Amino acid sequence: MLAPVPMVRVRIQVPQREGAAATHAIARLGLLHLIDIAHGRSDVMPSGTEQQLAEHLALRNRIRRIADRLEVGAPPIAGRIDEPLVTDFGFELRALEAACEPVEASVERAWERRSVAVARAAVASRTLEHARRLDRAGLDVRRLLSARFVALRLVSGSQQALEALTALLMPMSCALIPVEAGAGGTLAVVAVPASAADRLDSALRLVQLETIGPDALVQSASVEAAEAALRGARGEEEAAGDALARLRIDQGKAVMELLAHAEACVLLVQANIRFGATGRFVVISGWIPEHAVGAIRAAVAAVSPAAVVDAEQARDMPETARAALRIPIFHRNPLLLRPFQPLIELYGTPQYQEVQPTAFFAVSFLLMFGLMFGDVGHGATLAFAGYCLFRFVPRFLDYGILLAEAGTASMLFGVLYGSVFGVEGLLPVVWLSPLHDLPSFMRIAVAFGVVLVSIGLALNVVNSWRAGERAAALFGLRGLFGAFLYWTSLALVARAVMPRALTVPAWLLWTLVLSAAALVAMRAPVVAHLEPARRTRTADSTPRWLGALEGSVELVDTLFSYFANTISFVRIAAFAAVHAGVFIAMFAVSDTLADMTFGRPLSIAALIAGNIVLVLLEGLTVSVQVLRLEYYEFFGKFFRGGGELYRPLMLRSNGKGGVP
Repeated sequence: MLAPVPMVRVRIQVPQREGAAATHAIARLGLLHLIDIAHGRSDVMPSGTEQQLAEHLALRNRIRRIADRLEVGAPPIAGRIDEPLVTDFGFELRALEAACEPVEASVERAWERRSVAVARAAVASRTLEHARRLDRAGLDVRRLLSARFVALRLVSGSQQALEALTALLMPMSCALIPVEAGAGGTLAVVAVPASAADRLDSALRLVQLETIGPDALVQSASVEAAEAALRGARGEEEAAGDALARLRIDQGKAVMELLAHAEACVLLVQANIRFGATGRFVVISGWIPEHAVGAIRAAVAAVSPAAVVDAEQARDMPETARAALRIPIFHRNPLLLRPFQPLIELYGTPQYQEVQPTAFFAVSFLLMFGLMFGDVGHGATLAFAGYCLFRFVPRFLDYGILLAEAGTASMLFGVLYGSVFGVEGLLPVVWLSPLHDLPSFMRIAVAFGVVLVSIGLALNVVNSWRAGERAAALFGLRGLFGAFLYWTSLALVARAVMPRALTVPAWLLWTLVLSAAALVAMRAPVVAHLEPARRTRTADSTPRWLGALEGSVELVDTLFSYFANTISFVRIAAFAAVHAGVFIAMFAVSDTLADMTFGRPLSIAALIAGNIVLVLLEGLTVSVQVLRLEYYEFFGKFFRGGGELYRPLMLRSNGKGGVP
């Protein structure tokens, strides 16, 4: 739980003729996180891989287009583990093309037929609209078409567009005659001398007007003819749609199977882009959980008896200690801790050798949320909402667990505060009241901050030691040295502001101060001894007095930042007091409404609405504040990040897949 699943780097060599089968077997297993050996170089990856990928992608896209036109949808997963074993990518490509072509031809014919029918129906519909408008306007279309000395155009559009056309034609002689106004705009006749017909057509192209051409005028001459044309076009569209529906019934399942197989082939060929080639062998390298080495050996041996699988423990690699090797992180957290992992990944991905902070994050998150949002009623509401998500919406399972846990923490602290929907007196105050015992609450919040900052420094010591940074772990400002100075400073502050019964005895305080002074004096030579390379660089580039001054400034700045981080936890008490204060304001509004006419129902409605707003808005605000304290005050002490999540090559079944 505090460390990722141990990983092993494997190197698999298989004959090129069995490379496709080995890739498929590895993807079926869903365990290998690939390392990009080829780095995009075509001279390193297996020959012909880039061309194969381009061909498979093109075919996959053709099948997707067929599926879209049949409206059968796309597979929700990239391939399936029950796909037949792929042994040759070229053969699979030819087989898919042979199966695809007859279906594609029939679908394209039906699609083209429907597209033409849809276009005809759109034209016929517009023509019918023109015919009805001309009929209402009483225009004689034949006389418009027979004009010899005047160029006439029938246009339709907004009044602003007609005014813009007039402006473009000025100062030329022209006439704009509105003949009918409707929802589609104004229908008007534009007349200019026949010699200016070209200028009129040019102006019409510059404005947002629909020009009804001669052909449309002839077709629009009869409303009955236009209606008949529209019925015919829609009948053709319906017939083409029926043909596509029959194809969907007859070929839909086959198309889905073709698409699933094409997706699997694309996934496998894309994986080959990362492989290397040496002689007649394909080299596959990647990371796998330590416990699954036997499984991948058996899977590869089943399809390629001549394959060689070598495994190397991550802990045996010198690059691991220097963090020079990116080892993927695979977390196996318990169900109750799993929802917190995405919140950590919002901040970053820890490195392989780091302590995994999920448990510390989860406990501190729930404690701070409960302290700020403590109320039995509100906590029960959140817990119930989380249970509903957990029980009925599997897609949001993690959110449901997180809500239920946060609600439970809120309920527990609500019992300690004696608060049920803000009503005091229903339960006794077991611990303290955030509003009435605010000074005590502030001290508790600061103490919580001291504990969390101290845990962060301790985790940084562990991380530095694991990374081989002995000097940073022992004498770094975020190591044991910095932690000791922080605790000594806290003892001094406690001696000054706390009651004498709660402070450190004087003899122990003097011991801490003298020890801290001795450590400060010893720090530079000890670090120089532990890091001779750093000592040489410092001696060559920086005078001793300047280095001492820089170290002093850095030390003071770090201590001040630790105290600022600690004081920042006072917001826990502040938000807890705000939560209680908003209850008081809500009850005051409710009492005011109760004195009005029909005040009882209004008062109850105000209480219900107020509690809903409190749960939604204040719950969100408290969550953001908790994350802020976690990220800036806690994670900033130890979290390094820069890790890589474990993403194995995987063919999935039913949208699920995973590591055993």
